[in-house]
Amino acid sequence: MHVEEHVKLWNLASIKIWDVRHVVVRAGEPIHAYRFPISGFIYTVRGNATITLDDTMYAIDQMQVLHGGKGVWMNISLSEDSFEFYLMFYRANLSLSNTRENQALLRQHVPFHVQYAFAPSYPIDLYDKVQRIEQHWERTDAFSKFQVKTLFYQFINELMRQLSAQGIETAKPDLVAQAVRYLQENYMLPVMVDPLAELLDCSAGHLSRTFKKETGSSLITYLTRIRMYKAKELLLHTDASLQKIAEAIGIPDVIYFNRLFKKHVGLSPGRFKQKCIALPTGQNNAIQESELSIVSPMHRGYDPIDDDNYYQYNSKGESLTSMRSRKPVALLLMLSLTLLISACSPSQGSSATSSNGTSGNNAPTTEVAQSTESTVQERVVKHPWGETVIKGDPQHIISLFPAATDYLLALGIVPQAASSNEEGSDQFPTYLSDQLQGKENLGWQVDPNYESILAAEPDLIIGQDFMSDAYDSLSKIAPTLLAEKLQDEQGIIRMKTSLLHMGDMLGKTDQAKQVIEEYEKKAAEAREKIKQSIGDETVMFLRLSDKEVRYYSKRNYEVLYDDLGLTPPVSIPDPTDSMKVISMESLPSINPDHIFLLSSDENETTELQKTAVWKSLNAVKNNNVYIVDYGLWFQGPGGPIGQSKIIDEAVSFLTQ
Repeated sequence: MHVEEHVKLWNLASIKIWDVRHVVVRAGEPIHAYRFPISGFIYTVRGNATITLDDTMYAIDQMQVLHGGKGVWMNISLSEDSFEFYLMFYRANLSLSNTRENQALLRQHVPFHVQYAFAPSYPIDLYDKVQRIEQHWERTDAFSKFQVKTLFYQFINELMRQLSAQGIETAKPDLVAQAVRYLQENYMLPVMVDPLAELLDCSAGHLSRTFKKETGSSLITYLTRIRMYKAKELLLHTDASLQKIAEAIGIPDVIYFNRLFKKHVGLSPGRFKQKCIALPTGQNNAIQESELSIVSPMHRGYDPIDDDNYYQYNSKGESLTSMRSRKPVALLLMLSLTLLISACSPSQGSSATSSNGTSGNNAPTTEVAQSTESTVQERVVKHPWGETVIKGDPQHIISLFPAATDYLLALGIVPQAASSNEEGSDQFPTYLSDQLQGKENLGWQVDPNYESILAAEPDLIIGQDFMSDAYDSLSKIAPTLLAEKLQDEQGIIRMKTSLLHMGDMLGKTDQAKQVIEEYEKKAAEAREKIKQSIGDETVMFLRLSDKEVRYYSKRNYEVLYDDLGLTPPVSIPDPTDSMKVISMESLPSINPDHIFLLSSDENETTELQKTAVWKSLNAVKNNNVYIVDYGLWFQGPGGPIGQSKIIDEAVSFLTQ
């Protein structure tokens, strides 16, 4: 353990004691699948037991210390008649100064999340502090609560000192294994990525990326597969109605359940039951033999609603493997689950061949064919990911990303449903919200939520090019096109080329050309106004926060440096990079005349704006710093509507 680094982070953290418990467990009442609601310490007092934190087992005697991060699963199996211990839960908030040393320290060492267990050389010193903490915690006066925090810091100080002397090894919690277990045990509940990420003490984006990287599937897709497996099991082994089965797997809408089951299995629930029950004995044994390995029995743990802890849980017991660390098997679970879902399902035809080629500037090939069954025309659009057949004039179009929504609205197409403006938000992009009033918000869709997309019942899906891995899955729901942000040879994203490309795919080429013509006229007029106002004075676009300074390139901001002809500082990053992180101390060497300052929180720039380095800049001294709207200036570049509104704001700022 890197104790010195851990001590530095403990010193930087703001600590809040969340709960303190004194627990006595009796024989026959093991603690089973208890999930830590927050980071915590276990201090054992009497008795012997085997404690498992996630998949690591520890043989525990009296007077030992264990630590686990938020979301860790704990099991306790007794070796004697009783087992006594203390639980101390705490929350640690870090407010790091903007130094590279502290940022690197945080990336490498997070003492509040790691798992470890050890027998202290001087247990009485720690026991005395833990006992006094519990005694003061039971009191309600302010002095006692303050004493709890004081004693907790003394406990940490003594703990770190003894850990340093003993050289204890730590283990990082397995995020994906914890998420898989949660999904297996809570598939009947509404499961959303953001609350689950909060439960596991990480960001929703990090959880989604890590889960998909290790399992090859998004969280929602994985959850749906668990639900469909359980639905198959209930259909084959019970006479429950479809409504009861749908409710049992967390899908109360039986119509939606029918549609989802047929999409994933290839048969309606009723047809599936008839077909599989008619099979010769033994042909559906895969389900019978594997049910416990895929979906574990329900376990009671911490209930975040009523803040109750179930320390005693009567179970039939479970066998324990050898006393060694066991690695999570998320990938094997995923493979097994995939195989099980295929049981009793009809063979599926292969999907249209798709290409993994990168975006290019070639316009998509569109062919028009007459349907042999009706008078409805079909358009076949060829693109880097394959071919999309669009029948007639789609009326229920949905957009999965703000830039795609921008393209659609510019072309006169109002989607019936669209994504939100950022992760964790249920609002449309601010600069597009007036045109989307009354439309359905699909939430943040960077990692497509197939259930919400399916529920929207689209007849055309417009995604973004970074969703190429999801193209085949999206195409199974409805015809899908991916809007592309096309770059030139310098790496600069060209809005006009991208819009024309989208217009060609949608059969809106003339409308795209008209939008481009009007945009060029607007940009030319604005360029002249700004030139008369500030001449060749330099303009810098950056994002300043209490964590870092981001210096943005021309890659996403052609609207500033090409369309408006603004003069960038000589040190502007190369367009092949969207931005680069620079130190606060380097800003005086750049020293721009004007600064467009991006901020998602009006309070986040407060501290750095108070520094002498910031106040020394020409733009600051001349009152030429312009705080710009995050929704527009971060989501808007690359879209014709967004860039038009950025032009309006830039003219307003630079000519005032």
